Amino acid sequence: MKKKSNAQAGMSKFWMVIMMIILLPASYLTAQNVLVTFRVNMSEAYPTNGVYIGSDWAGWSLEKFQQLTDANNDSVFELTIYLQAGNSYNYRYTRSKTNWNNFESLAGTLCGFGPNHEDRNIIVPQSNTVLDIVCFDDCLDCGSHQSTDLNLSVDMTGLTVSPNGVHVTGSFNNWITDSLQLTDADNDKIYEISVSVLPKLDYEYKFLNGNTLEDAEVVFGTCEFRSNRRISLGEESLTVPVVKFGSCNESGSPISDIKIACIGNSITEGGAGNYMNSWPIQLRDMLGNGYYTENLGVAGTTMSKAGDSPWWNEPQYDYTFSLNPDIVLIKLGTNDSKASNWKPANFMTDYIELIQELRALPSNPTIYMVTPAKAYSSAWGINDNTIVSQVIPYIHLIAFENAVNVIDMYNATSMMSSNFPDGIHPNAEGAKVIAQKAKQNLINAKPMITQVDITSDSTENPLYHWYYNDTPIDGSNFRSINVSESGKYKVSVKMSNVSSDIYVSDPFDVVLPQGTATVGLTVDYDVVNKVNNTYGLQNILIYPNPASSTIKIENASNTDVTMFNDLGTIVLTQRKINGDQTINLPGLKNGVYFIRLTKENSSVTQRIVVLKD
Repeated sequence: MKKKSNAQAGMSKFWMVIMMIILLPASYLTAQNVLVTFRVNMSEAYPTNGVYIGSDWAGWSLEKFQQLTDANNDSVFELTIYLQAGNSYNYRYTRSKTNWNNFESLAGTLCGFGPNHEDRNIIVPQSNTVLDIVCFDDCLDCGSHQSTDLNLSVDMTGLTVSPNGVHVTGSFNNWITDSLQLTDADNDKIYEISVSVLPKLDYEYKFLNGNTLEDAEVVFGTCEFRSNRRISLGEESLTVPVVKFGSCNESGSPISDIKIACIGNSITEGGAGNYMNSWPIQLRDMLGNGYYTENLGVAGTTMSKAGDSPWWNEPQYDYTFSLNPDIVLIKLGTNDSKASNWKPANFMTDYIELIQELRALPSNPTIYMVTPAKAYSSAWGINDNTIVSQVIPYIHLIAFENAVNVIDMYNATSMMSSNFPDGIHPNAEGAKVIAQKAKQNLINAKPMITQVDITSDSTENPLYHWYYNDTPIDGSNFRSINVSESGKYKVSVKMSNVSSDIYVSDPFDVVLPQGTATVGLTVDYDVVNKVNNTYGLQNILIYPNPASSTIKIENASNTDVTMFNDLGTIVLTQRKINGDQTINLPGLKNGVYFIRLTKENSSVTQRIVVLKD
């Protein structure tokens, strides 16, 4: 058969792309979707049964694997598809779509991604792109290995250097711990090495004061990710500035920002190769100067020590205590929902134990329990029904018994299945939603306790719970209570009976005045109001209160909303809302406002406080 000329092959590809654009639905032709061309050289791995690509975007389902073609018979197989710009995906090439035995594996190479470093990864650019040709089972094209130098230096001043020497290990040498030893030729305590590496790749590495992983440094700071140092290399050799062992800088100075430890599983770590777009890293950017977030997520882990992969057994457990964080976000429970893992008693006992251990830290951190995100798939045995009916209620129970804040991540991630490509792990946009929700709860004002005269509050409400010296007070489910002992009091407030958000106040010191046996305590947080049935507006829910940038109204039916300030001036109106509505509060100053709900000839008014950042 006569081969096509290069010009003919180019024109064929051009018209192929044009036909794809014509045939694709209009919904795909948006600024968010770009054309990506994948190219793999099969000259060293003859494709008997065709060449396919398995991927996150296809849910790793064999029947959805996409076939590549070799239009000009040059052994380079190609596929052009639309992907969403900014998303991070893992993928691999295979010589069959009927079984799993013909996949390439990047394990042991410098570009492997995923839990076992077997996958390729792409963060989709903002414009159409053609990827470099790669060889099947390799990072580069067949026979095209080039190298450059990565020059590393570490300052060991003040440390006793191991008799086994100072080493470096990383993705550039498959994490072998004793093969790359640094030297100090001038005895200035600065150890150096030049490592030959492939250009245009990202590398992770650690310095070792010795030659085993037990001798590895623990690093926190912006140079680090997942407890490793991380560097991006271009085409030229790179000399990294001298750093202190265990630090991101030359001086070794500790992190002075507010430190936030983000504990979790692959959804936190950055599943589907989404590490640099994980929600802890996005949260760091959202909070800005003065905050440092540490990603302590480990794929597949459980809260329960009896689970198949307890988070407790990972190095990140020790890293958390080394960090001595000011705030801790615990987002575990998704993998506990698996039938083989779900043991309620173990889950509750182990969760409480972790909370107690964290509270014993010198930093006395504020702790937030984060409910699991919604599971849109039963992949890996994860059970969304168990998450809703078992895991989240147990988190509520633990929170109320131990006065712990809760962030409702389940409702925050509902109705957004497109941002969970494999049904479990969020893409960059999904992780952004998680980060935004976490930020909202972190910056919202805490409930504030005020001492008042003896209260006659008799409206029992299970959304309130009071504590005396950190011990729950039985029968204290009221907005206001009377107390007869001096000491520290706290209150936890669940913002609605449909939301899992729980906020806990700071301790409030009560000192009974001379001759006074009892005083009253009340909290400023007014939880979701269930409007009286006599108004014809029953079961409408309004929250949060205080609010910052939005309020949510649930269960409305053809209802008008009017909001006015304490002078009676109308600041917002919205007509005929139905179902659940989120209403923005633009340009409102901090203060007291009133929301009037009107339906037909009935109305009811609720007081709400606005507290912006």
